[in-house]
Amino acid sequence: FTTFSVDITCERGELAVFNPPANETCGDYLSTYQQGMGRGTNLLNPGATENCEVCRYTTGQDYLKTLNVNEEYYGWRNAGLVVLWAGVFYALVFLMMKLRTKATKRASA
Repeated sequence: FTTFSVDITCERGELAVFNPPANETCGDYLSTYQQGMGRGTNLLNPGATENCEVCRYTTGQDYLKTLNVNEEYYGWRNAGLVVLWAGVFYALVFLMMKLRTKATKRASA
């Protein structure tokens, strides 16, 4: 979960490239979108009037939100729950093996 605060750098093939409407810059065209649903997007050339380049993520947090890890501690909490779950079920199996009686251990033919 160390990727939470890492800055994302998209490669050329990962960018969304498009042209804004006439007489508008990329920044003007996407300003409303980036304040709402596109909050985590990274506009690489806000002053351009053509070939707007948008990266889907700005930081690792933007990517992890798509995996429903909204806060940094969620990942550690979830990992702890998995370890706890595995430990409890291992202990239950161990306990059930210890509680077996001699009659249930004997194979019948």
